[in-house]
Amino acid sequence: MKIPLKYFLRLIFYWFVVFFCYRIIFYFTIAFLLHSISFSLIFQSFYHALRLDLSMVSYLTVIPFLLYVLYFLVNKRIIIKVADTVNYIFILLYSMTAIGEACLYREWKAKLSVQALQHFTHPSEVFRTTSIGLTVLFFSMVIITSWLCIRIYNRRISLLKLHPIDTSHFGKYRWKVLVFFIIGIAFLGISFRGGVQQIPIQSSDAFFCIEPTVNDTAVNPMWNLMYNIADYEINFSENPYHDFEIAQANAIVKSLFKTDKDTTNIFLKTKKPNIVFIILEGWSAYDIKSFGGDDFAPFTGSLSRQGIRFSKFYPAGYVSDQGVPAVLSSYPAVSRIAVINQSSKSVPLPCINQDLAKQGYQSGFMFGGDLNYGNIKSYIFNKKFEVVKEEKDIDGSIRRGALGIQDADMQAQYLKIINEAKSPFVYAWFTLSTHMPYDYIGEKKQLTKLENDYTNSVTYADKALQSFFAKAKKQSWYANTLFVITSDHSHGCHREFSAYDPEYHRTPLIFFGDVIDSTYRGMEVKNVFSQLDIIKTIEKQMGLNTEANQYVWGKDMFNPYSKHFAYYCSFDGGGFITDDGYIGYQHGVKNLIFNSFGEANIHAEKLSMCGKAF
Repeated sequence: MKIPLKYFLRLIFYWFVVFFCYRIIFYFTIAFLLHSISFSLIFQSFYHALRLDLSMVSYLTVIPFLLYVLYFLVNKRIIIKVADTVNYIFILLYSMTAIGEACLYREWKAKLSVQALQHFTHPSEVFRTTSIGLTVLFFSMVIITSWLCIRIYNRRISLLKLHPIDTSHFGKYRWKVLVFFIIGIAFLGISFRGGVQQIPIQSSDAFFCIEPTVNDTAVNPMWNLMYNIADYEINFSENPYHDFEIAQANAIVKSLFKTDKDTTNIFLKTKKPNIVFIILEGWSAYDIKSFGGDDFAPFTGSLSRQGIRFSKFYPAGYVSDQGVPAVLSSYPAVSRIAVINQSSKSVPLPCINQDLAKQGYQSGFMFGGDLNYGNIKSYIFNKKFEVVKEEKDIDGSIRRGALGIQDADMQAQYLKIINEAKSPFVYAWFTLSTHMPYDYIGEKKQLTKLENDYTNSVTYADKALQSFFAKAKKQSWYANTLFVITSDHSHGCHREFSAYDPEYHRTPLIFFGDVIDSTYRGMEVKNVFSQLDIIKTIEKQMGLNTEANQYVWGKDMFNPYSKHFAYYCSFDGGGFITDDGYIGYQHGVKNLIFNSFGEANIHAEKLSMCGKAF
């Protein structure tokens, strides 16, 4: 058993060395991009790369592992030759991926992806648009590095060439090989998903700072490409939404955002308030009495009646990785797709903290769990939030649940971080206790027949908010702060709504704080608006018209000329809501699932076209 185990461990170590060397080559290739990056960050990237590297090692070694187990069981030397050939192929493929990414990064400042590979469907175009120097660099480096790696493999790794096997003793230790097989499969299985944690490993596990270049370097290039190809084949290989030509869709959407006059009603008493976001995990408007629901969140209801509440407010999507960029970057969602899973698209998105950084604002984002959830970490770092705190960054003595630190404990941490901030600031806290398994400590009553655990969690989280505000109002920064309280998406509640029903998706939005003019406090906005409208509205209040106009999917909710509408998506459908009514549909189903206008109504047909165009 010592020989196969020794070989397997040697092969694993070999791949880690290969990854290390190619990462150094990558840095040398893009050296001109590193002038403002400290050596400390570069050095740290090697450490933060280890988990993804281990996952990639498991993929690269699983076939050789199985072949060597087979060899020690049946004693056929051809199997070892096949294993060596497989490793040669993997070495070549990895070399092409790593060197290709280094060359691509020089030009695109982006990692190798399926979008880049698509260009090779027209090879002549690739070579026309690539410099001769870069082409020569790619081929020469692939040939040289592959040759060196294979040569080292043959001299130090190959079992045939390094350890001639005495086949006369095979039968004596076959049972040991079976034990080795079981242990090896368990190890590889755990390594595939990056450990035994609840959320499988994602590219953002390697992210550790706000410098995209070192974050990108820490992400194993072949792992990233494999994930990108799989993700693309599942979601992005073709556009499933072909209801009419793009020109017609553009015209319809343009008309939705057209305003006769660019003006706004100002409700803020200052142009430079602190801004504190509280992004509630999965809150339905039907848990708050002031939003037309039941009284399961009395404090939040009371707060809404002292500020500005939007009672016909809808999220863009149905999961957190859609909701967070919808709130902070005003970016819409479509079924089964989240923009933050495509870094090439999420990096260029505008974000309120980046806009306000130019105005001297400090920024931060806090979450009591693992920010790899939904790949949110990559988005937060790409948006360059200065202070980022998640569960692993917070005092280990604080009690944890299955998903992380519960809201009642996390609110104190949020307050602590804000107290350390330098005004003006924009901070966000993403809560978690209203997400299953609802394992917070505290009393759980029989509040509802349906979704009772969820309803209790809303009541628990509401008390956490009450505790936060009780202490926040005693702080010096409180008087100059606008609080923005909303939800990332809605949730099935005690009301029996279909997921295609707009009312299933309705969520709260509250603007609260002493910075709101007294004439607006207690106002209920009954017009239909969306998550996508939050940032444009705030920046218009602050007089940041240029920045606000970046958010082309959003509207100024206090411009009396803005149209009142919201688009939402569900897992397999969507809907469109206006002040006059709504429709809800499922992809692939001809007839509308929900239609407040009745059949064969011209208004329903118009809203259906608007939703599909959007």
